This record gives sequence, structure tokens and C-alpha cells, in this order.
Amino acid sequence: MNKELPLCKEKPELIALDLDGTLLNSDHKVTEKTAAVIESAVAAGIHVVISTGRSYEGMMHYKNQLNLKSPVICYNGAMIADGATDQVLHEWLLPSDITREVYGYARERDFHIQVFQDGELYFEKRREEAEYYENATGLSGRLTDFDTWENLDVTKALMILPPSRESGEFPELHEAQSFFRDKYGERLYCALSKPFYLEFINGKGSKGHALDQLGLDLGIPREKMAAFGDGFNDLEMLEHAGISVAMANAPEGVKEGCRYVTERSNDEDGVAHFIEKYIL
Repeated sequence: MNKELPLCKEKPELIALDLDGTLLNSDHKVTEKTAAVIESAVAAGIHVVISTGRSYEGMMHYKNQLNLKSPVICYNGAMIADGATDQVLHEWLLPSDITREVYGYARERDFHIQVFQDGELYFEKRREEAEYYENATGLSGRLTDFDTWENLDVTKALMILPPSRESGEFPELHEAQSFFRDKYGERLYCALSKPFYLEFINGKGSKGHALDQLGLDLGIPREKMAAFGDGFNDLEMLEHAGISVAMANAPEGVKEGCRYVTERSNDEDGVAHFIEKYIL
């Protein structure tokens, strides 16, 4: 599917990397091979930017492991933080009225719902979905009653259905996505980051919007950006970058929106292989 890549003539100045399903393997680890290639890219003067749906705290381990100092896109684009100082550079909060309706919608249908506020994870029930998320990210959530909150402006809300469902199909989340998109339009960005994860952030946020903002901050045009991803929540970022690369393990709908597809999956060092072969 890949064409002859013209990357040897003009190297990208920035590489944006999704984490889960892209940079990380299925064990949620960065391999030695991938770490070595990322180190080489940084040494070549390229800004390597993690771009993830995770919170800043949930991705910090990987940033530190790779010794990255470039800014980080987290919460699916709702926040940009300085990778060197951990300071928040930009943040777009989900308004209280939308947060309230999202958790009300989830309650009525007995869906798991959780939110992030000021870097902390909160949910109302400890159940399979919460434990799955905590195990996958290394975070610990706090039990709360959202009805007692005076301020419901949050960085992100996340609706999760049981990942153990045998069918592997989650039509309820597609229905919820359509409902909230139709109702709130540009005020809300709502995307599936996994088949059983539905993310809600401010309409001014997305990985693509955050990458655009980062380009303005760093003085890097989109033509000199490369982006790698595997999920539908990566599409805006992939569309923004001049060099868009879908993972071999990505669904067809993501691959169709990209110029290139890696020859290997995230479990085969797909990112490292592509960067080493076509960029460095």
C-alpha cells in the first residue's frame, strides 16, 4: 500500500505518536528496539511528541522512560503539557452542562462513566470497567457522587462498556456518540478510542487541534510533521500531519485516511521500523 516515500529529501521536524496500539505493544510496553529508534530521532533534532487519550499522569512513565522533553498531547487533545517541566501549556475543559448530561445518560443505562479533573480520576462505582482502566494505565480512581460536585468542568469524561463482552461489539457507544454529536455539535468532541471507550472532551480539543496548536507554539508547519496512530480518535491528528501513518493493526477506516501504513504492527515494532527505514 505504501508508495515510494520521499522522506529522505525533507525530514519531518516533529513526530507525533499515539501510545496504545501504536507506540506500545499489547503488553503496554515500549520495547528496547523502539526506545533506541526514538532516541535516535531525538538525537537527529526531531521533536518526538506523545499524543494520547491518557491523562498526563497516565503517560508520564513512558515519557520518562524515553527521556522525552518535548511537549505532550494528552486527554485526547484536551491538554498540552510541557514535557520538561510538567506545566500545563494549554487546556480546554468540557463544560459542566455537557458533563452532567453525559453522566446522567450513563447512569440511566448503567454504563460506566469516569471523569478527570485536576489530574485525578473519579467514578461512582468500582466495577469491571474501572478495574480494567486502572490496570491498563496504572492509575487509581476515587469514588465519588457527581451530584455533590459544584464544578463539573472536567478535562475529560470517558464512557466504558465491559471489555470482556464476548461479541466484541458495542453498538450502544455508537448510539451515544451520535446522540451527543447531534445535540452539542461543535461544543463537544466525542470519539471512540477503543471499541469499548467513548471519549468526551471540549469541542475545541482533539489530537488534530492540539497538534495544530503545538505547531504554532514551536513554529513547525504541518508539512513538516509526521503522525502515527491506530484509532479513530487519531484521525484528526493524522489528517493534520503532512506525513500520516496508520498502524498495520489499525482498522480499515483509519488506514483509508492515511498516506501510509506501517509494514509491521505495534507488536512488531511497527513505529520503530517505519522511522528507521524511511525517516532517519
